[in-house]
Amino acid sequence: MSHLKERSEKNCLNCGATVAGRYCQACGQENVELKESFFHLLYHFIEDLTHFDGKLWKTVKLLLFKPGSLTKYYMEGKRATYLHPIRMYLFISAVFLFFLFSGKVPEKPMNKPTNIDSVNAPRPPKDLATSLNEGFHLDIGNDTAKYQTVAAYEAAQKKLPVAQRDGWLNATTKKKVIELNNKYDGDKMKIGKALIEQFQHYFSRMLYISLPIFALFIWFLYRRNRNHYFVDHLIFSIHIYCAFFISIFLVEIIDKPYEYFFHKPFTFLDVSLMLFLPFYLYQSLRNHFHQSGIKTFFKLILLLIFNFILMSVLLISFMMLSFFNI
Repeated sequence: MSHLKERSEKNCLNCGATVAGRYCQACGQENVELKESFFHLLYHFIEDLTHFDGKLWKTVKLLLFKPGSLTKYYMEGKRATYLHPIRMYLFISAVFLFFLFSGKVPEKPMNKPTNIDSVNAPRPPKDLATSLNEGFHLDIGNDTAKYQTVAAYEAAQKKLPVAQRDGWLNATTKKKVIELNNKYDGDKMKIGKALIEQFQHYFSRMLYISLPIFALFIWFLYRRNRNHYFVDHLIFSIHIYCAFFISIFLVEIIDKPYEYFFHKPFTFLDVSLMLFLPFYLYQSLRNHFHQSGIKTFFKLILLLIFNFILMSVLLISFMMLSFFNI
């Protein structure tokens, strides 16, 4: 409640309803004088900020240390104390993605080591055609270097018999490789940087698409449970995603200084995280659906397999989409 003077008029300025007390019964707006001082405005800002922070910490604490409980409380109607699932997801995913992609993509390849006998020396980056061949099993070869323009490639294709011409996917990819080589003067580092930056723009969309499909997997595994609707599974999935984002974020925060000083990209915390995430999902499923440990374990395995296939398909699809849009 604000400390502004209550209006003598009893009409709500927001919806026009008659106000019986300090607050409108129809829309909830406080019936107070319109003019605010700077200090009142500052007070409201601090109050809203601390109120949001208070709900955030309560929500995160319950989310991390009592798997499945936040969804249970939400379905029971205990919602004012904790952040709304959609609002929480948007906030946490935004912070997570900002932190995840805050590092800079290297502008230049590392200098070649002076010790030519070093087995662990970094290798120079492969050309784009070779990387696409290995990553997507395309028959690109190295013949894209022979063509300076797309028109030259198309002219060469027309001279070949129809049976020997490249298929649609190979032809489209080769044309794109030729365009990128012309655009970036054949600089593999610039092409790689552009590809990564484009993929960063699509990564959040990949997560948004995977979320309802993840909820659909849970609905399929627990479809005999009549007490839960698809929306309930969607809320449960949002809480799982948020818990994963927070866990990865915390581990990365701790790992960053260690990696910087000791130059070890894989730490004990990374291994612990890989074990914690499936365990957290198991506990969430067990606490939320109240099935036996054996049933929950087998459904967990199926859910992990489904999700691995889903994320692999989405990753390849969005990488290809990024490639064709740089």
